[in-house]
Amino acid sequence: MAGKGIENKDSNSLAAIVFSVWAVSLLIAFFSYRGADVGQLQNLIGNLGGGKIFGETGLTDSFLGLIVSVFILQAWFGIGSFAAQFINSAKNDEHSQILEFAMKTALGAAIWSLIWFFLGLAGAYSTLVAVISLVLGTAFIGLNFRRFREPQDESRVANKWSTFDKILTALIAIPVLLAFAASLAPPTSKDTLLYHFALPKAFIAQGSNGFVDGNIASFLALGTEMHTVWAMLLGGFFSPRAAEIAAGATIFLFFPLLLSAIYGLSRELKIERSWSLLAVLIVAGVPTVFHVASGDYADLSLALYVTLAIYALGRWWKSEEKGLLIYIAAFLGAALSVKLTTLFVIAAFALVIMLRARKAKEELGNVGKILAGGSAALLLAGVIASPWYLRTWWQTGSPVFPFYMSIWEGRAAGWDVERSNLFQMMNSQYGGVSKGISDYLLAPFNISVIAQPEQATLFDGVIGVAFLIGLPVLIWGLWKFDLATEIKIAAGVSGIMFFFWLFSSQQLRYLLPILPVLAIGICAAAQHISEKESWLRKVWQFSLAASAAAGILVTAAWFLQKAPMRVVLGGESRDEYLARNLDYYPYYQTLNTETPTDAKVWLINMRRDTYDLNRPYFSDYLFEDWTLRKLVWESSNSQELKAKAAAMGVQYVLTRHDFLFDYAQSSLVDDTRPRQENEAKLKIAREFILDTANTIRADKKFSLVKVF
Repeated sequence: MAGKGIENKDSNSLAAIVFSVWAVSLLIAFFSYRGADVGQLQNLIGNLGGGKIFGETGLTDSFLGLIVSVFILQAWFGIGSFAAQFINSAKNDEHSQILEFAMKTALGAAIWSLIWFFLGLAGAYSTLVAVISLVLGTAFIGLNFRRFREPQDESRVANKWSTFDKILTALIAIPVLLAFAASLAPPTSKDTLLYHFALPKAFIAQGSNGFVDGNIASFLALGTEMHTVWAMLLGGFFSPRAAEIAAGATIFLFFPLLLSAIYGLSRELKIERSWSLLAVLIVAGVPTVFHVASGDYADLSLALYVTLAIYALGRWWKSEEKGLLIYIAAFLGAALSVKLTTLFVIAAFALVIMLRARKAKEELGNVGKILAGGSAALLLAGVIASPWYLRTWWQTGSPVFPFYMSIWEGRAAGWDVERSNLFQMMNSQYGGVSKGISDYLLAPFNISVIAQPEQATLFDGVIGVAFLIGLPVLIWGLWKFDLATEIKIAAGVSGIMFFFWLFSSQQLRYLLPILPVLAIGICAAAQHISEKESWLRKVWQFSLAASAAAGILVTAAWFLQKAPMRVVLGGESRDEYLARNLDYYPYYQTLNTETPTDAKVWLINMRRDTYDLNRPYFSDYLFEDWTLRKLVWESSNSQELKAKAAAMGVQYVLTRHDFLFDYAQSSLVDDTRPRQENEAKLKIAREFILDTANTIRADKKFSLVKVF
């Protein structure tokens, strides 16, 4: 027996050494690809200065916008806690109050999102309606007569916080605070300027969520953007800047809510505090999570809903409670109202439900009841999300417009089957244009080590190495140890979703919904395996913490690149901040201040940033020189092209042209035509876009010309 004990000790010691080498090797490899951000930290720190820090007006706007977001959070919790009273779900012995708060608040956010959808259909987007909604949401708190049950080991049992726990908490606070500060700054992220903020601004202007001419994104499910509408209406009562800040702060709230859900779920699964905090840190330390939280994207709301749905599914597997099926439906429905990719999650849930029915058959249980209940939950999820897709179906002829038009054709101005197919092709290029077997096999390494932001072939994001470091531990735990059923189900759902991701669009943001449950699974497995091996435990904890800290360094670099603190505190104006971070913004300033208010602008290759432009505009969606290419090939000279532009009713043309006239990469070139003909067409475009006689402003990258 003694020999066996020594053998186990040696085996665990060897495992600790191997794991240490694995972790250090991955960290070295990770940092070798971080020259553009972490490698520039010393220089980027200087961005924090450069002028006045505080300003009364800007500071007041930030305070008012923040207050609005707090009231909206209160309204989420109010209606969510009221609705939860009617969902019967037993609390287990390890019930977490933090998780309960996250669930009720997320449920409330889902309900308010649906309410604001129908308010938009009714043309009721106004400040008065926003205030009434806020009052009603707050009033619902008074209707919640059930008190929280005290958690067994979060507050009832006094556990001292170790030094390691405090360090983990401090590390978690860094990306949260950085994301919070950045979320209050004027938006600069591409999709936010394209539709996350641009569409709510347009919805408010028209008083409804009717489709916005030319913006194909207005046909998408916009569940999270409904909160942006609400926040902008409330903040707009004070000032346009307060409206913008309120919207950013409100969407940021999904970040701390997600982290609260991770911690609460971990504690409910009997994971120790240190490991629970580590699970939170692993997710908080993902640089792309910071980018999404600070950039007003919808992916963290999606991650929150999917995480809570997986939690409810795991509990339902064991208890078969009807109330849990309602939670599954509510959270999956909310997720589907955010992104169509939730269909992959629903497919994974359907498989788990079938496996549960098979298990019931082996145990001579009620298979029909399980299948009926599970199917009803998935069907109800579809019903909850259906208003968005029925709306699009009614207007275009396809519920999934603008996607998959070669399968289910829809119709809308500014979009067609050709562009839909090109869009699908563009999405397939994430992670590499021509993928082979090796690319799929090495995907976990590639997304962890070599991934880069703003580069589609490199996944357009940074996830860091924490998950890759912990993956062997999770696999070991699932293979050799009896982990909690919830962990097994979460791992299974994550695996299925990763498989779908691998063979669809490999954009790193689309993986965020599975990261929370993977982090919990890694920490649960590590705790279970190292329960009696303090050395192995320490190696794993410090390795995972160090890998998360490496991600936080990337986050800090990204934060410093934009340096938002001065604009948030009022020392820097909005225009000054945007001019620093958007190279084309001075051209928008010129249009907004030096042209007639009714002057129509044609935007070509300008990221379709319509949020910052206060003039009527025309712009192709995604393929931003589509119309230009069409008109160029229909014109015999630049004067004819100019006449066609004038016929469109545009008075100004703003173009990013630095790559447009390069024969090797220009989208204006038709490879099926002779080079001489292509050169002639490029000359026509050049004379039109760089019309010296009518140029208002130009540089080596942009050109603003007057048409007439």
